[in-house]
Amino acid sequence: MSDPAQQLDQLTDELVVDNDVMVPMRDGIRLRTDIFRPSGPGPYPVLVQRYPYTPHDGIMAMFGKMLARQGYAVLVQSCRGRYGSEGDFYPFHPDVDDSYDTVEWAAVQPWSNGRVGMYGMSYSGYTQWTAAIARPPHLVAIAPFTCTWNWDESTWYFAPGVLQLGLAVSWSALMSTQEAERRGMPAPVPQFAASEKLMSTGGLGDLSKFGEMARLEVEGTRALLDRRPLRDVEELRELAPWFRDWCDQDDARAPYWRRISAADHVQDIDLPVFHLAGWYDFFSKGGIDAYTTLTNQGATRRTREGQRLVIGPWNHNSTQVRPDADPSTGALVDFGPDAPVMRFFSHHLKGELPDYADEPRVRLYVMGDNVWREENEWPLARTEWTSYYLRGADSLRSLSPQPPGEEQADVFVYDPNDPVPGPVRLGATYGDAVDLDAVAHRPDVLVYTTPPLADELEVTGPVTLELWASSSVADTDFTAKLVDVFPDGTAVPVCQGIVRTGHGVTQPRTLGAAYRYEISLWSTSTVFQAGHRIRLDVSSSEYPTYEPNPNTGERITHASDAKTVTATQHVFHDALHPSRLVLPVIPR
Repeated sequence: MSDPAQQLDQLTDELVVDNDVMVPMRDGIRLRTDIFRPSGPGPYPVLVQRYPYTPHDGIMAMFGKMLARQGYAVLVQSCRGRYGSEGDFYPFHPDVDDSYDTVEWAAVQPWSNGRVGMYGMSYSGYTQWTAAIARPPHLVAIAPFTCTWNWDESTWYFAPGVLQLGLAVSWSALMSTQEAERRGMPAPVPQFAASEKLMSTGGLGDLSKFGEMARLEVEGTRALLDRRPLRDVEELRELAPWFRDWCDQDDARAPYWRRISAADHVQDIDLPVFHLAGWYDFFSKGGIDAYTTLTNQGATRRTREGQRLVIGPWNHNSTQVRPDADPSTGALVDFGPDAPVMRFFSHHLKGELPDYADEPRVRLYVMGDNVWREENEWPLARTEWTSYYLRGADSLRSLSPQPPGEEQADVFVYDPNDPVPGPVRLGATYGDAVDLDAVAHRPDVLVYTTPPLADELEVTGPVTLELWASSSVADTDFTAKLVDVFPDGTAVPVCQGIVRTGHGVTQPRTLGAAYRYEISLWSTSTVFQAGHRIRLDVSSSEYPTYEPNPNTGERITHASDAKTVTATQHVFHDALHPSRLVLPVIPR
């Protein structure tokens, strides 16, 4: 990406730019908004982005001007309590009303034709889903990027009851740093203040700074993780009060989450939606689930037929994770005139592209082959659901298409005081590498591997592990990770999942008894090349990616001390308990 300042200069001609417009909300609070629009009289369709990050940001202003030059009036707005917007910041909940009010304000401006769309990634995606819940009459279409629409599987909770610990702490620390600056207070976590300084000097436009920013944020996050109780970390208590609420609200059915979870308002959403996800994004499952649910269960035909899905090889930071990635893949965020999202808006906001409805609805990137491919549904109709059974013992553990007979269970001990290491944020590429080869040699990680493949194998779709296991404690975790092992031994993560055995269980489990657990490893599209091996790692932790289970029935977020209990875990793979990895294989 070239220098944002140069791109801004190139995009300034023939535009009207109004900075620091204060848009009123229903409760009298005014939100600072930058408006970019063509210099002609209009009226124009409107695109709105709402987010809580830096003001007059080079990248966001650059995108706003790109969109304005394509015939849109563009609003880039800071959420309440952020960078010139009035009020106090609290994530997501105020955005239901504020998104509604902003859309309706934009619709009646003299330069607006009354047709409003929304766009943006991450938090800007959440504000779109809150708008969809609120149903402003003039909202025509939305395009959430790298964002989920639910809260129990792929937002702060990776799986029911399991907090994405590193992500929740690091994001809250980042936002507390920004809040401290607003209040004129010292930064509570100095590493995040240093990262923010890099960002404000062009970090988002200079990819060379990502590594140092990530390293600082990882260091700052890890400095907070050993506190007990974690929900009461001093640095977050006053400046990020929501972190305590997230720790306390581990049930996605609670009213706290349901009010802002679009997944709980399917029948209220009557919109075409352009979903953009990344295979290594920590929100990918929720984005894909939103596409499939609205396609199959949308309230109207317009909604069901108006869903589009693009999934690329990126993580949340728009970076490719794999060492065999093709650098010419393209950027996650592309607002060029021919980009898929702009075709989507051209059709729905401008009435152009009359044959758009007949185009393929899914565009996905097949890793390994490193190609884009268009499809008509998700999961793919031609999927062959293929079982690979856990077999063998010790160094002879394997994944096999042959079901097991009489085999002994595998055993490992999970010690919460020595969890399996993982990145602070899932899909991390900068400053937080984890050696998967070293992980495979730990005694608390069971590794099952195929022989080198004679032919390439495409896996595209949701991946599931059906695990038969027992534990010496009533409440513990089991984790699973799919890995691509290259001929030279390089191990590349593909997708992963976790289950908390005691969460949502109404009847106590019998200690030592075998139970069947279905672990979603989310989804992928990758080709295991000939000569590669398919590997499955099974364990009980990945820290601090997941909140570790202390095996006491209490969560570390609430425990006042570091009390833990070791758990003896058995993984069964015999005729009565055929643990298996189910892969969505696509015929080649």
